[in-house]
Amino acid sequence: MKNKNVSIGVTFGVVIGLIYVILLFVRWMSAESIIRFGLLAAVNYVLVLGLLVYEAIYRRKQEGGFISLKDVFQTLFISVLIFELFYAVYNFVYLKYIDPEVINRMKEAMKEMMEKFKVPDDDMQKSMQKFDEFDNATQLGQVIKGYFTGVAISGVCAFIISLIVRKRVPVFKENIS
Repeated sequence: MKNKNVSIGVTFGVVIGLIYVILLFVRWMSAESIIRFGLLAAVNYVLVLGLLVYEAIYRRKQEGGFISLKDVFQTLFISVLIFELFYAVYNFVYLKYIDPEVINRMKEAMKEMMEKFKVPDDDMQKSMQKFDEFDNATQLGQVIKGYFTGVAISGVCAFIISLIVRKRVPVFKENIS
């Protein structure tokens, strides 16, 4: 049983991680449109959660329709550890080496949008300061912190999915004659 938890968790973790990387690539390509970027971030995460639900149901079917909370959560959590690693590494590589100026372009796009909507200067400065925090996003400490934050959030989601998908073996079976 444990080997299935690990092997299925690793397999799905890698597959979800690769899908996540493709989704991240598309998301970063739309970075100049703040609204589209945010919308894609939300949609991407919902898709990833959908894949976790699929994995949990697949895992339960592997066990004949019944699975304990421990087994389904262990499988999902292994996947979470792996796909969040893909997420952290891809974002680090993208922001550090592939397109290090993307945050500046996002900042300019946000500034133009705020000016267009006549946002007060104080609010605009606060928003712009948040973009300055992205400069630290490629520091090792921030990458590790981001990884563990992602694992915590996705881990909670995986636990909730596990609670929903688990199905205990009935103690008493009905005899229908």
